[in-house]
Amino acid sequence: MPSSREPVHPLEKRDLLHAEPPDVPRIDAIAAAMAASGRFPEAIDYIEITKDAGLVARAESDAVRRGSVWLLQQVERIRGTKCPPETWSRLADAAAATERHFDAVRALQAAGREADAETLRAEKCPDYEPFKPLGK
Repeated sequence: MPSSREPVHPLEKRDLLHAEPPDVPRIDAIAAAMAASGRFPEAIDYIEITKDAGLVARAESDAVRRGSVWLLQQVERIRGTKCPPETWSRLADAAAATERHFDAVRALQAAGREADAETLRAEKCPDYEPFKPLGK
């Protein structure tokens, strides 16, 4: 059974993730261990290497449950395809329920619901301008 021990040093992580060929069993074991403890944002670096379909699907579910736009964007990047608007709408609902209003606005935009995104932005985070880089 491959070791699920996480690298303790950033250089060890770099070497593991960029090895040619990759140590797929160990990388999957680490990703699965992180996923089992709900650490999908950290696990995504490992999932990206092996693209294990089961772990990618679980990361998508976790992103929607958390209301995490960043995590769902990583899933899309790994798959090479966009998620359907329904997925983005569910993520927006989860983000709004946990008061992650920036994520909710961005998810509504990704779902093609521009009017809803603008209504939420104006009501909950009027200083947020999603098309303008933050801090500018």
